[in-house]
Amino acid sequence: MRASAQTSRNTIYSIAAVGCSCAALAISFLGVAQFDLPITKYVRSVTIHLPWDQLTVPWMAFTSDMGDWIGQGWRLAAISLLLLVGAWAFEKPTVKIVAVQSLIAHGIAALLANGLKHLIGRPRPKFVHSGDWQMTLSWASGLDSFPSGHSTASFAVATVLAKQFPLFGPICMAIALFVALSRVLRGSHFPTDVLAGAVIGILSGFIAMAPLRQWRTSLQDGLRHAAMGTSAVFALLWVLSRRMEDGVVSILFLALGAGAMAVGVWIRRTHWAGRGRQGGSWHSKTSVLLILYGLAAMTTSPLVLSSVGFSCMALWLDTIGRNDNHSEESAGWSMMRESALIGGVALAILILVDARGVLPFP
Repeated sequence: MRASAQTSRNTIYSIAAVGCSCAALAISFLGVAQFDLPITKYVRSVTIHLPWDQLTVPWMAFTSDMGDWIGQGWRLAAISLLLLVGAWAFEKPTVKIVAVQSLIAHGIAALLANGLKHLIGRPRPKFVHSGDWQMTLSWASGLDSFPSGHSTASFAVATVLAKQFPLFGPICMAIALFVALSRVLRGSHFPTDVLAGAVIGILSGFIAMAPLRQWRTSLQDGLRHAAMGTSAVFALLWVLSRRMEDGVVSILFLALGAGAMAVGVWIRRTHWAGRGRQGGSWHSKTSVLLILYGLAAMTTSPLVLSSVGFSCMALWLDTIGRNDNHSEESAGWSMMRESALIGGVALAILILVDARGVLPFP
């Protein structure tokens, strides 16, 4: 009887976590959509039209060309095939599994992206001037902007590699982000196109890594990770393009952020002093979520705070629902994780203080 009640509670927590993840994704998309036209207009303003379009800003031109080169489908498939050959040559069955999973993720992502492209029929940025577009079934070449195929495939492969090889996870996801950025700078896609591609790619990766009968759990995990990622991208884009306004509201947001971060740091200090190396415990994750929520509040944006808040709530509910309170990790991993957390928080504070409103569009 008690086990049945616990199962019911876990199911409720899981459903609530999925709902929070979806809410975070929806808010992030609404927020990023505000930047579709401003970013597109800026990219056009630094592009000269020769026999081909060429960006006049060197780093943007390099990112555009290199990201397009990396994100081509056959090159991503070649990575999986190289892993497969290496696994066969050096007799590494675990690497073989990863290679197969990345190929499956790539295939799922390609099917979803190409199907949605023609079902939605969104015009490419060069065909849009007012921001208005209609959803229409189309096979035309210029009406296939949403979602970005390069971004979808890149994030699908990167998700599998990042989860299976955690040490290289940040590099894999950074390369996928680089490809997504290149598609916007190239003028091939709107920011929401690459954001949608990233979400579909992450979901494809999680589905490919688990048995088909566990598709609900895979979908929940993928939605949660996608929500955290899109919320972070939205928050960064907002801070880099908006200056903080003066007034009581901004002061209240800053006070809320400072308070949440202080509580998070206090819980984390108490956790490490009293519970040793239980890095995956409830207290450890709660402290991180409070710190993230505090940073979101310091953006002084209700949209950012809502998006990050729902993402944090999804992770918190998932932790409770799965009773994830006793996971152990080595001292080395604990030190790396704490160093990454401290470095990430320091970077976020630096951006909040010194980089607000640096982007050349509102």
